[in-house]
Amino acid sequence: MYRNTQKLLPRPSPALNNLHEATPAAEYDLNSVLPAPNGPLETHLVTVEPFIPLLHADALSRAFCTPPPDGNPDIWFYPYPKGKPYESKEETLLYVEKQRLRTNLLTFAVTDRKSGELAGIMSLGCDPAQVTLDVKLMGIKLFPKFRGTHVFIHGCYLLLRYVLDPPTEGGLGLVRIGWRTPPENVQSQKAAEKVGLSREGIMRCYEVTPPLGPESPYPDTFVPDGSGRTTQDGVVYSMTCHDWLTEGKRDRLRQIVE
Repeated sequence: MYRNTQKLLPRPSPALNNLHEATPAAEYDLNSVLPAPNGPLETHLVTVEPFIPLLHADALSRAFCTPPPDGNPDIWFYPYPKGKPYESKEETLLYVEKQRLRTNLLTFAVTDRKSGELAGIMSLGCDPAQVTLDVKLMGIKLFPKFRGTHVFIHGCYLLLRYVLDPPTEGGLGLVRIGWRTPPENVQSQKAAEKVGLSREGIMRCYEVTPPLGPESPYPDTFVPDGSGRTTQDGVVYSMTCHDWLTEGKRDRLRQIVE
């Protein structure tokens, strides 16, 4: 017999009577092990700032509740695993609160400065034990109106700069930012390459989940132990501090956005 009393604590569940719809911005707890910037991150066309329900949830809810303009399924935009339009603002608030309770995440609102409209959201995520080393750029959901515009590359540039720039230049001074996408999401892979991230390869069995049903974009690849769990592969991309600071990728993006 071996003694081991360590327990993995479950993630807190959202309190349905307190989804922070009216919490003032100064009182809203981002609840992230990742430090937030001291103020908004900006180019002349885009502002990126931490997501605050009071400021941003109405616009996000309208986007999540609106069916795709062309009528085609948009499973990568609507929050997974549902993959289809929400039916109420409460669903959006619940999604945002679940994200906030994940202390390894920091979610940002991306605003188009030309129109003043919220254009989407982006998140940084990390392994808390590795927060001083690297993070992932994830949860990118741009509203259909802003796809194919300046918003994506400007927003990514601002977050890459925040993560990889040295602290003396206002960044976190981390050494790596990653990007993971399912092999089925070819559009996401093209997006990663557009901002200069390098493809590292496929990480097999990246995630394990219960069966997600016929509406899931992922194939059901079952674990061969009779447990009913399924595995999902992940295509992994990255940008390192070497790429950013000495190999010219920061300068390339800067020239595009300035």
